[in-house]
Amino acid sequence: MHEKNLVEVDGSYGEGGGQLLRYSVALATLLGKRLRIYNIRAKRDNPGLRPQHLAAVKTIADIAGARVKGLYVGSTELCVEPGDMPKGGSFEVDIGTAGSISLLLQASLPVLAAASGGVRLVVRGGTDVKWAPPIDYFRYVLLPLLREFGLKADLKLLKRGYYPQGGGAVEVRVEPSYPLKPAAFVNAGELREIQGISYASNLPKHVAERQAQSALETLRREGYGDYLGEIKTDVETPALGVGSGIVLWAKFERGIVGGDALGEKGKRAEVVGREAAEKLLISLKREAPVDPHAFDNLVIYMALAEGVSRAATCELTSHAETAIWLCSLISGAEFRVEKTDKLIEVTARGIGYKP
Repeated sequence: MHEKNLVEVDGSYGEGGGQLLRYSVALATLLGKRLRIYNIRAKRDNPGLRPQHLAAVKTIADIAGARVKGLYVGSTELCVEPGDMPKGGSFEVDIGTAGSISLLLQASLPVLAAASGGVRLVVRGGTDVKWAPPIDYFRYVLLPLLREFGLKADLKLLKRGYYPQGGGAVEVRVEPSYPLKPAAFVNAGELREIQGISYASNLPKHVAERQAQSALETLRREGYGDYLGEIKTDVETPALGVGSGIVLWAKFERGIVGGDALGEKGKRAEVVGREAAEKLLISLKREAPVDPHAFDNLVIYMALAEGVSRAATCELTSHAETAIWLCSLISGAEFRVEKTDKLIEVTARGIGYKP
């Protein structure tokens, strides 16, 4: 099957997970390319599409008018025929159970930003679940970084949702944002302030307070006391089910890094707070302008932006390496990876995509 304008992607390449699938569909849809992706999640214990992957692909396809073959649970191959560019309007998506809202947004935001008018999207699912960025990380770390590329998007948390019930809800508003401008996150500059949000749902208020206190004490012990701002506690946001967690972020002159942790049954609130602080400290101590998990999300914007974008982080995750390979393959953007003394710097020559 080697036809003109057809991109074929081996879904088991590199990290070989759901991100590769979601990004493949988003990029092919945006760039008007026909896509065949095979060996979907072939290395996983439960290979093929899971319900949360169906929701992401279906959302992108529906909004952009693309046609998809092979869209069912367990499918290991998808074919996507691009349609017209997305139109503005109001959409609702229910991922079902606790499928991650953040992961769905990760893939659909670049497509929503290409719509001919403003888009309002309400997504229901999991806001704070394992193996995915918590919604507050998305709101306070990722979105500020993406706005540096010119992405016009805002997020409002309506309801929290935890594993296994889900039931969380988020409203996203996106305005047409292309062409994206190049962004540079290389020298972090001075540390400005460390902030955070500690939340607990259907639990005593002291759970959120203890998480916050433990995080503050850990950061003070490591010498960051002068930079500590407010860690807000949130016990008011409605939620289905019981859960807790904390998201911290540190603002530099040119960059923002985050650290987060989720509560679990039997896990003390003090441990949750300390874990999030320790994750943040990895990037803080290296003075990285972007943390490793945020960097995964920048790659697609670096590929689509005009001109040369640069970003430095302290570790290139397997997700990031896979994203670089995929964006190069589908978009033709050129990436270069270099190691400096403390950090890994990635330079991308974007394609200057215009809808």
